[in-house]
Amino acid sequence: MDANYTQEYEDFETRHWWFVARREIIHQALDRCVPPGGRSRRWLDVGCGTGVLLHSYPAVPNKLGLELDAGCVARAQAKGLDVRRIEPKWDFREFGTFDLVTLTDVIEHVEHEHEAIDAVRAVLNDDGILLVTVPALMSLWSSHDVVNHHFRRYTTPTLLRLFPAQEWEVLQISYFSSLLLPLVWTVRKLKNWKNRGKDESQATHDLKFGRLDFLFRAIFSAEKWWLRFARFPLGSSLLLVLRKKPDAKAPAQVKDRMAAV
Repeated sequence: MDANYTQEYEDFETRHWWFVARREIIHQALDRCVPPGGRSRRWLDVGCGTGVLLHSYPAVPNKLGLELDAGCVARAQAKGLDVRRIEPKWDFREFGTFDLVTLTDVIEHVEHEHEAIDAVRAVLNDDGILLVTVPALMSLWSSHDVVNHHFRRYTTPTLLRLFPAQEWEVLQISYFSSLLLPLVWTVRKLKNWKNRGKDESQATHDLKFGRLDFLFRAIFSAEKWWLRFARFPLGSSLLLVLRKKPDAKAPAQVKDRMAAV
């Protein structure tokens, strides 16, 4: 990632109304699933960028971030965070095991999502928590997805299909970024109409600062109160929180070893 864009992206992730409100929703979800003894637990944030989420949530201080981009890693380490650069392969076993893993807007960047999920499951302890956020609804596809190298957007069924019931217990699933969905949908459709026929190399993202940021943040942030008790039927993003079930093969393997003795 270009150094200037790294700085720009960190500014957006730190101060932009969408990221700030999304972070509040993620914090609330973590508060609900991280037990009181969370300070002794290990947290892995995959694709952590410049470490904004890690830095903003102190309840689990034993944390590690992994990131592909060297510029993002450098900026995260400057904050005193344990963030390490990794190669584009899905194998985290060298870092040990974890009680909490977060994949916030990551798997839409991965062509074969199962590689990412299998790698995460391999390092997540039994009964460990996985929190996932992804962009939702292919009807919202635009140049913003192109410039961010997305392969897809999700619906509740397409996301849940990645997490079989025999391996994962769903603790929470909901769309979010919902109250502003009509505005988002309209802006995306207008942008697609304006950009029709243009080369994808000219694609631009939707992020910018504006005079109504305080209003958008207030509306978006209000969703966290609803998510305490219910879920949204539609939204431009999806939140999924799961608990890893113990490996079903483990008991059989133990029996085989005992029989051999």
